[in-house]
Amino acid sequence: MTSTLTDIRKLNPQVKVLPVEDPSFCHFGKLHSGAPVDLVSAYAREHAVPGDDVVYEASIAGLEADVALMGWLTWQVYGGMPIQLGWCYGRNQSLDCLEYHKGNEVIIAVTDMIVLLGLYDDIQWQPRPSYDTARIKAFYVSQGSVVELYSWCLHYAPIHTNARTGFCALIALPYATNQAFEHAPAKVGEAALLFARNKWLIVHPDQANLVKEGAFAGIKGDNIHINGIE
Repeated sequence: MTSTLTDIRKLNPQVKVLPVEDPSFCHFGKLHSGAPVDLVSAYAREHAVPGDDVVYEASIAGLEADVALMGWLTWQVYGGMPIQLGWCYGRNQSLDCLEYHKGNEVIIAVTDMIVLLGLYDDIQWQPRPSYDTARIKAFYVSQGSVVELYSWCLHYAPIHTNARTGFCALIALPYATNQAFEHAPAKVGEAALLFARNKWLIVHPDQANLVKEGAFAGIKGDNIHINGIE
């Protein structure tokens, strides 16, 4: 067990945090080995400097210029489908939201981080869509790990383990995921959660700004908070 995970557990006795290598992670995704991530990780450390807020950019030319990694992702993960490679970075301590995509997501951990995960099958659709945070599982992802989340895995922005460094993750997804709609569909059935292209989003009611933007407030229970190392 790493010293970081030990410290996180001491700071958060209210949350069971497991290493992503734990066998239970197989319900949410899998770990990869052999991905050529050194160049993109160095690029991210130089250009994606965590601030106080969370930044997500779906497609970064400097990352997608890495022919070796893009080739590995395209063929080893996505079977030749067009993909995008961007990043998510900043400082974050709360669950706030859950999203899913119809297509797997790859996370390359430039820093240590925590991911809070759920399962699509645990969404309650009647009488209106909802998800109970009591079902959330927390996993520690160490720097350098390459994690593939299955399409039925609910997730959102990673959580930092260290307030000084924040977090940085590289995110690969099917091309055009998270782009804005030209014409949004009617908010009926599952489409009530559709927030952007290939992005179904459900948020905690305390996320007033997202609710004003049209996000569906359906998360029930505590908005899970993780204390990081100061």
